Amino acid sequence: MAASINSLLTMGAGALFASQAAISVAGNNISNVNTVGYSRQSVLLKTNTSLDCNPGQIGQGVDAEQVLRAYDKFIERSLLTQLGAAAKYDNAYYALKNIENLFNESSVDGIGATLTAMFGSWNDLAQTAGSLAAREALLSASQSLNSLIRNADYTLEDMQAELDSLIREEVNNANTLITEIAELNRQINIHTIAGSNNANALLDERDQKVRELAEIIDIRIQDNGAGDYYVTTGAGHLLVQQDMSYSLGIRGPQAENNLTGNSPYKASSGSGTIGFSGADTKEYTIEIVTGGAVDGGAQFKVSLDGGNTWLTDDFGGVRLFEANSGNFSIKAGELELWFDAGASLAQGDKFIISPKNDIYWNSPTSGPINISSQFYADGTENSLRITGGALGGYLMARDLMIGEYREQLEGLAQSLIWEVNRIHSQGAGLTAMTGALGEYRVGRTDQPLGGDTADFAWAAYLTEGNLSFSIYNADTGESLIPYPGMEALFSSGNFDPAAMSLEDVRDAFNNASFTDADGNTAHPFTASIVDGRLQIAANGNYTFTVASDSTGLMAGLGINTYFTGTDASSIAVRDELVSNPNLVNAGSVNGAGEVNKGDNAVASAIAGLLQKNLTIPGMGGRSVNQSLLDYYAALVTRVGSDTLHVKDSATREVTVAQTLSDRREEIVGVSLDEELTNLIKFQSSYQAAAKLITTAEEMLQIILGMKQ
Repeated sequence: MAASINSLLTMGAGALFASQAAISVAGNNISNVNTVGYSRQSVLLKTNTSLDCNPGQIGQGVDAEQVLRAYDKFIERSLLTQLGAAAKYDNAYYALKNIENLFNESSVDGIGATLTAMFGSWNDLAQTAGSLAAREALLSASQSLNSLIRNADYTLEDMQAELDSLIREEVNNANTLITEIAELNRQINIHTIAGSNNANALLDERDQKVRELAEIIDIRIQDNGAGDYYVTTGAGHLLVQQDMSYSLGIRGPQAENNLTGNSPYKASSGSGTIGFSGADTKEYTIEIVTGGAVDGGAQFKVSLDGGNTWLTDDFGGVRLFEANSGNFSIKAGELELWFDAGASLAQGDKFIISPKNDIYWNSPTSGPINISSQFYADGTENSLRITGGALGGYLMARDLMIGEYREQLEGLAQSLIWEVNRIHSQGAGLTAMTGALGEYRVGRTDQPLGGDTADFAWAAYLTEGNLSFSIYNADTGESLIPYPGMEALFSSGNFDPAAMSLEDVRDAFNNASFTDADGNTAHPFTASIVDGRLQIAANGNYTFTVASDSTGLMAGLGINTYFTGTDASSIAVRDELVSNPNLVNAGSVNGAGEVNKGDNAVASAIAGLLQKNLTIPGMGGRSVNQSLLDYYAALVTRVGSDTLHVKDSATREVTVAQTLSDRREEIVGVSLDEELTNLIKFQSSYQAAAKLITTAEEMLQIILGMKQ
């Protein structure tokens, strides 16, 4: 059968429609040349089935089967990964570049220069030990240093708070995008007819939102076509499952347990939780090593990096802590820890404490799961947590970098306070003391001062030993007993920090005595405990100075000390010294039990601390042996190194992301030259198809005319 004229008309109509569709698509491409996220579209033209006839098969024209969009799955997946890496380092650099200025020692007198100046003032005092002016200059230099240290800590804390706000904002943005992507999947399913109708505009919109989500958090996608589309975090937590969405959330400090199957803890206590107070940027893992009763022998170890490493003792072994109740809580790291009173624990019981604001994946089955970035002691990241995107960068800056800068700054301040106070507390100023109230509070006055349960800031610094005092006639200044001072405070033996409490110290002061010139037993002190602080007062017509102290008690309790505070946020000069510089100690008690105004032993010893190697608390409980100046220089170097590393990483990752984006644009972007060429081509096709229809119509008219 020969092809009919009607088939020519049908063929022409199909060609007209195909050309019209192609012209419309080209026009749409041209219109969206500057639309962000738009992918170039094209019409898929398919030859219709040919007819078998005489003289042979004759084609039946063309069919505009469907409108396709340009898309490269491999490039798109690579781009998503790279966008997350670029956003991570770019946002981390945003946080660190301001911090680098904080520790800039090249253009301003920063902490390092002021630290040197303060110890220089101690050296000046050593040259003129009796000078009031030298003492006032020293106090001024010390206050300047303290102000810089406190300001640095405050600025770091403020940056962490700002990052908290940014993290919360990005989590909200992520949740909005997750919901929108799921809704787009639903709409795509409605409008998609396989093989004939593609929801290209919706697909473009979804891809754009997925790219925006990748810049917030590291993600992976699984595209099975149309709305059968999945988005997970890099670690595999579902965010979008077709038209279902899951959410992220922010939760404040909290603890969770992971008890063994046979643990009696929950059954006996009714809660099975661990109590804590304090704050840190580390996540704590508590593992019971020795099972048993709370307050009755159970012990635990502590990790700050998910159990990869554990806090150690002074000998390098894993440090064990007593599992106590709230009445005898234990200080581990920066936290106070306690368990339910009357409960029992099993070996292997674990507790996870997050003492900060963290990001959680809201699981529909098991409840919120912490997915905040976690960093190991070797600097690597937990791959089962957030590792990319703006959230990864903010968390890295907040917890790993700024958190450790604050920890190092605290180590500097803590060592400065202790080392200066340790020497100053054994010295004498221009006037003797009539009494003193300790600066540092002991939380539990009946517990051993050097133990974990005393709730005492300087517990770890106390050592076994003794202390002695010189006693004077308040009217004449005459020394009433020979050097090395009155009978040792603990006449029955040395002070033992592992056994003796603040109450024992108070009693020792009240029991201390010497034999006066008339042969009578004299008690020079009255001691009491005021709000956890030791207060001592000279009895009768006595004054006193500290002659020696091998225990660290005076420095630890804050008696006759120079600094107050325990860390970078609280370091200050003792108020009494500011109001009365004569109390600044430059000398020490001599062999006659007297204090010479020209003696400079204490001032010289403190001045020598600047270059002396000290045991300084380091990160994660690890101490370092460095001078204060070298320790601070290492901190400055690290800040600069971290900032440079993050900046270089951001530059590199952004460049790679841009390269992939450019490659994607080459594939999916609209070329005006190409579209104008297509427009001319399909316009010609349209005109030719119209001519075909006109020709077929004329042929039909001729045939109809033959019948007349």
